Amino acid sequence: MPEELWEQMKELKELLKETDINFIQLVNCETDDLIASFIGQNAKNSSDTTFDIFTRDKDLLQLLNKNVNILKYIDRKSTLYTYENFCQEYNFTPNNYVDYLSLLGDQVDNIEGVKGIGPVSAKNLIGQFQTVENIYQKLDDLPENTKKLLENKEKMVYLNKKIIRLEKNIDLPAEIYKNCDFSWEKWKNNQELQKFCENNKFKSILKLLG
Repeated sequence: MPEELWEQMKELKELLKETDINFIQLVNCETDDLIASFIGQNAKNSSDTTFDIFTRDKDLLQLLNKNVNILKYIDRKSTLYTYENFCQEYNFTPNNYVDYLSLLGDQVDNIEGVKGIGPVSAKNLIGQFQTVENIYQKLDDLPENTKKLLENKEKMVYLNKKIIRLEKNIDLPAEIYKNCDFSWEKWKNNQELQKFCENNKFKSILKLLG
């Protein structure tokens, strides 16, 4: 990790402590896996709770359900992306988004997809077969061109699925669930936050804080 980023992370953690926002950091754990584990484990004890994830990481779309939304930052504003939005866009459920990415790959994470299989083809295949396992079980039923693209790629596609699927069983500190209360008024009037935003010229957040 670059030294500059390491220093920024230290400063951010101090800010979070000062402004009473809880956070999780565990050695050798990816952020998206921590989010998946937190939601998965916390949802068991609070079925009526709605979780909003603020992220640009498309891997987290696999977590969408009736109680989990994604907040996307589009055109300089936060837009809520729901389970219904996903199903309407992709014509399959978020549970199968891992299968979709397993075919398509993910350039951001350096995951190679099946050459010749683009977003439309991958969407149609998962819409029809739901999983990559089903696709390979019925490979002979596919059009010849598609069959040729997928042949001999089974090992890579299955490995992609293993890599892309989020881990939901990380042991999290018990206190993380007890310290998630958040007071908007207390946060808004926090002098440390005001000072931090002023020093870093975070004008939009300063405007939000009033």
